[in-house]
Amino acid sequence: MLRSINAYDEMAHLMVSGMDPELLIAYEIPEYLVERYLVLVDMEKAGEISTEEKSELDSLLMINHVISLAKLLAMKKLAAA
Repeated sequence: MLRSINAYDEMAHLMVSGMDPELLIAYEIPEYLVERYLVLVDMEKAGEISTEEKSELDSLLMINHVISLAKLLAMKKLAAA
C-alpha cells in the first residue's frame, strides 16, 4: 500500500536524514514563538484575529507539526540503531 507524503512530511524526513538525531530530539521551539502562538490562539478564540494573523498561526502550527514529526522519526532512528 502506498502512503502519500506531503511536503511537510518530506521536510521532516530531510531534517532527520541530515541532523544528529539526538540534537533534533533536544531542539525546543524558541520561547518567543511559543508566546506568539499563545497570543494568536487567544485572539482566534476571541474572534479578534486578522487574516494575516490567522495565516501566521497556521504557519506556526505547520512548523510545530514538522518539528514534532521529525523528532518522532529521530526517536525511531535511534531506537533502530
